[in-house]
Amino acid sequence: MDMSRILFPAILGALLFASCLSNTGKQILTPPETAGTGETQKYFIVTDHKNKLYGEPIPEWVNLYLEGGASHVETLDAYGESYVFIGRNEGNNFNALTQWTKGFSPELDFPRLAAARIETRFRAAVPYPDEEYGAFFEELIRTASDTVWTGAVREDDFWIRKTYFPGGASEPVFFENEERETWEFLILVTIDRKLFASQLATVFRNTKPNPAPAKDQIAAANRVKDRFFTGF
Repeated sequence: MDMSRILFPAILGALLFASCLSNTGKQILTPPETAGTGETQKYFIVTDHKNKLYGEPIPEWVNLYLEGGASHVETLDAYGESYVFIGRNEGNNFNALTQWTKGFSPELDFPRLAAARIETRFRAAVPYPDEEYGAFFEELIRTASDTVWTGAVREDDFWIRKTYFPGGASEPVFFENEERETWEFLILVTIDRKLFASQLATVFRNTKPNPAPAKDQIAAANRVKDRFFTGF
């Protein structure tokens, strides 16, 4: 997918950024956070991106992430031996998002990324995780968040500016009080697969829920643990 094709010129006047007008077409995208969830999807076009002023395209890893999330980025040869995690922040304050990017630390922020992806994996396996895993589920996420993970590497960062419009519309159409434009900042973080797996095993061992889950809840959690990386 050629993400460099856009619908509108982008001028960030207050920030002293500028972009050139392109008439090569438009991109209609669905954020990976909503894709396949059954929720109302918000379509958008990319109207600016980092270093566009200098003629640089959107990196392939960003294209793949926008198409299908971190798992799509892992299909790149460069990350064949790594798991990919994406730090993401979105809003309408470019300066604040820039400061967030500068302050992002793999050592401090990776536990949150790891915990979120672990949570997603367990949620995907059952319809009601809090009931079907019992206290194990909440304690697992807490343990993953509190764990000191090692080996995470910040590889790259990027930002895009998006203009949203309702799904199915051929052109952007807006309603009163609807968020029209936003910046999305992305940080690419990788970790060696074997190293991540060994640390995850420690997280599982250190997860000690109270009260103890029932037998069927333990069995449900063990089924996910035994094939955790299938679909991870």
